[in-house]
Amino acid sequence: MENSRHGLAVRSMVEMALFSGVAFVLMFISVPIIPLVPYMKLDLSDLVVLLGMSLFGPGGAILIAAVKELLYLVATGLDIVNFIGVLTAFIADLALILPIGALLKRPMPSLKRQVLAVITGTLSLTIILSLANWWVITPLYLKVWHMSLGLPVNQLILLGVIPFNLIKGIVLGSLFIILSRRMAPWIAKHSVR
Repeated sequence: MENSRHGLAVRSMVEMALFSGVAFVLMFISVPIIPLVPYMKLDLSDLVVLLGMSLFGPGGAILIAAVKELLYLVATGLDIVNFIGVLTAFIADLALILPIGALLKRPMPSLKRQVLAVITGTLSLTIILSLANWWVITPLYLKVWHMSLGLPVNQLILLGVIPFNLIKGIVLGSLFIILSRRMAPWIAKHSVR
């Protein structure tokens, strides 16, 4: 019995590492979606994290997100500006994943429950990132880069951060619902939650 549990734990760690690796690679395939904030880019790495949550639960998803962000930081450079970006991305991961995970505790949730979870996660992502950019992230970037925006921070939030995070949440959430429903039998068979 003990060996069986140990084998399952090792298998789960290997699978989470694979999910982290795929998510890390997908971070490099990104597109800007709001012209005002071209440095905010949409990638599909969080989709892998959300799918990982279906298999390993919220704790596993947090671990997958942390590893992908750490890999990205190491691969792209250990400077303060990059660290701020990676920390922001991890906060965004948590803001999206945790509400969705809380509402999808059952392995095979209904479509209605999935839609509600995605809406909740999108709103959480948008509110948390808007407040974080207003109070901490944007002022910190400006201080580190010794520059000004050319527009007030509240306009940047209203015209850039809010629309970006709404679009990101809707796109990733919709893809998550489609893929998780198509993969439901496989997820049910391999889930370790």
